Amino acid sequence: MSQETALSLSAVYTCVSLIADAVAALPVDAVRNTGDTRKPVTGPVWLSQPNPFDTPFDFWQKVMTSLLTDGNAFVRVFRGGNGKVVAVLPLDPRTVRVELTEDGSGVLYRVADVTLTGRDVIHVKGFATANSLRGLSPLENARQTIGAGLATEEYAARFFAQGATVSGVVEHPGNPKPDEVAMMARMLRKSHKGVKQSHGIGILTGGATWKQVSVTPEQAQFLETQRFNRLAIAGVFRVPAYMLDPTTASSWGSGVEEQHNWFVTQTLMPWLVRIEQAFSALLPAGQGLRFNVNARMRVKTVERYEAYRTGIQAGFLSVDEVRALEDREPLPGGKGSTFVQPLHIPPTGESGDTN
Repeated sequence: MSQETALSLSAVYTCVSLIADAVAALPVDAVRNTGDTRKPVTGPVWLSQPNPFDTPFDFWQKVMTSLLTDGNAFVRVFRGGNGKVVAVLPLDPRTVRVELTEDGSGVLYRVADVTLTGRDVIHVKGFATANSLRGLSPLENARQTIGAGLATEEYAARFFAQGATVSGVVEHPGNPKPDEVAMMARMLRKSHKGVKQSHGIGILTGGATWKQVSVTPEQAQFLETQRFNRLAIAGVFRVPAYMLDPTTASSWGSGVEEQHNWFVTQTLMPWLVRIEQAFSALLPAGQGLRFNVNARMRVKTVERYEAYRTGIQAGFLSVDEVRALEDREPLPGGKGSTFVQPLHIPPTGESGDTN
């Protein structure tokens, strides 16, 4: 089963495009760790223009699509005369072979007749086993589930394209000749075969009667099979079921915000961490790559700020500590380093007993 065949299944396409688009839409920053804060810095050129062919959105979407289909993302790194990275280009993971060097101290990447070293390629792995040079392909490991889904969709297409809506048998009281039986069968197919002829009025003569013998898709649990398969594929990609099937009740959280938060933390974050750690190798020492997930969690900003306000008013958080949590620099002159002392709480170390 090829990647193209798997992506032709609507549930697989929905999961892959949903996650890939969500990651590609996130702002990406270069940050420097300074004490407890991560200060955004001017990013390299390739971060805003990865290569002449891709926008940043296109680039990260291709990286994620490779990870979700093949389990690996390979990115060719191009450097200028000064050794700085000038462009990054996604490679088709199906064309890349990963091999150990002769001494086993590193890896080589063979693309057609070209051999590249670890310095020339960024390799992001998906879920991988011990001592594995490549990540496991989600499509390969879900081959049976996806195959069942493809078979179900093919059956549905054939049923509605070729099935006669009034399928059954014609009971004739006499003994018709073979050519008369064949003529009656042709007339029935011509009048009722296919979607456009469905629900037509059938007329039988000569005492013939119609007997319904086939079951409907609902009776054969056809629709339930389709639904079960979609939910199984959603589980493979760790996508909440309600995102594929609106009729599915979610058990994560009590509202849309909590469900959305689950998708960000449980579905997107593992992929984001993998990408951040791999691509940080292209930045100067002390800097790292960071996806700004707050862009997708703006609905939680009010709750976050309310928690900060409670911490400051209770005296266990300072303004500078809150600013550090938001990746902001301390206030000048140490103004944000003091703690608020609530009037009803005595200073630390004092019992408050005035007797």
